[in-house]
Amino acid sequence: MSNKNTILIADDELNYVSSLRNYLEKEGFSVVWAKNASEAMAKIAVRPAAVIVDLMRGQAAGLELCRKLRTLPEWRYLPIIIFTSKGEESDEVVCLEVGADDFIHKSAGFRVLSARLHNILRRYTPQTVEEVSSLKVGPLEIDKPTYSVRLNNKEIFLPRKEFELLWVLVSNRGKVFSREMLLRRVWGENVYVTERTVDVHICKIRRRLGTFGKENLETIKGVGYRIKI
Repeated sequence: MSNKNTILIADDELNYVSSLRNYLEKEGFSVVWAKNASEAMAKIAVRPAAVIVDLMRGQAAGLELCRKLRTLPEWRYLPIIIFTSKGEESDEVVCLEVGADDFIHKSAGFRVLSARLHNILRRYTPQTVEEVSSLKVGPLEIDKPTYSVRLNNKEIFLPRKEFELLWVLVSNRGKVFSREMLLRRVWGENVYVTERTVDVHICKIRRRLGTFGKENLETIKGVGYRIKI
């Protein structure tokens, strides 16, 4: 179980982290700081409720930290927010592809970061995640309480956002969801990510589901997506 008020920050800018720490502590959080990815992996033992990651000294360090956390079963669904001075759309897409839950430019400020952090924790802490039943559609089986997916009796790993997109579509099969609707259902009302984010995640879901995904996860041109089976 995570320490619900503990936030791990991986950022190599000491002065900036000091200001961020002060802000978050006033918000009621306990902050643990790591100056690089290796130190963050060591300090993950504090079992934080979420991790705030700067891309640090080039993209590789922050991205590798996200990627590594997502490969470890214990941290597969740990909320990760990228909070960085890099602001290109390509940076955002890459971060989301490796498993980050959100991408925020530092110019947005601490208030925006705090609001989105609270939003993620409100939706994903074990105490508040709604227990729902499993779904079975043809050879596809999805279990929400355990975030597991099986296709033709073989387990398939989906990062949390991909899982939740698939859950929304499968639990409403036949219904077309616009990108905006999916953003609201999966990322929430107060999280500002682009519709391109949905497209990236849908493409990855299709690829993971192979033939089933290509045949049944349908794009409705100019509208959105649906599961048509």
